[in-house]
Amino acid sequence: MIAGAELARISNGATGCTFDYHCYILPVHGRNFKFFDTAGLNEGEMGTVERSVAIAQIYKLITRLGGGINLLMFCMRGPRIKHATYQNWKIFHEILCKKQVPTVLVVTGLEHEENLNEWWWKNRETFEHQGIRPDDTVCIIATRGKLIRRGRRMFDDDYEQSLAKIQNLILNRVLLRPPFVNKTKWFYEVIRRFFFFFQWTTIRKAKDIQKIADACGMSKEETARLKQELVIVNVPTTQ
Repeated sequence: MIAGAELARISNGATGCTFDYHCYILPVHGRNFKFFDTAGLNEGEMGTVERSVAIAQIYKLITRLGGGINLLMFCMRGPRIKHATYQNWKIFHEILCKKQVPTVLVVTGLEHEENLNEWWWKNRETFEHQGIRPDDTVCIIATRGKLIRRGRRMFDDDYEQSLAKIQNLILNRVLLRPPFVNKTKWFYEVIRRFFFFFQWTTIRKAKDIQKIADACGMSKEETARLKQELVIVNVPTTQ
């Protein structure tokens, strides 16, 4: 929508289609912003992603982000909240951004709603009960729909209004200066919290650690530190 062209891959299939992030520099009302489009880390074949792949995604994303995050746009398809929605909210808002970055919720898939704005107020309590409390929310239509006559599609008007909502949301909520972060420290803080969140307690084997290092493209020095960090965060099983 923001680009005005089909840049990012999308899918209406049962499994995810984007398992890595993609970066785009796009204008919003005359200002250029760098967008990182990334899938939820629990997506993939049958809804799961291998541990080493998930960590590699985080490693590469944090390395590329550099100066930090100015705004987190959490996009989900309505109308139902899936378990993956809650998990990804925890992963990105609480673990990756440490609740220090404005987080906005963008709800799509509401083409058949009479009033898009009312949908959020009807369902807000359900989101909050799940621990999802965005700083701002927009309910939009992200497709122009079927062609109904020459040059016109079913949801053209709603689509244009939705685009304006998204653009205004970005300008109103983006941080001018993101919180300062040390990339290396940030990565290991995130990984520690990942291990507790996903209860990854069986990764002592050297081959498993090496697999993660290879997926991340780490140097020997970085691999050595990774081994040290994983020993620290590993939670032994109780007898």
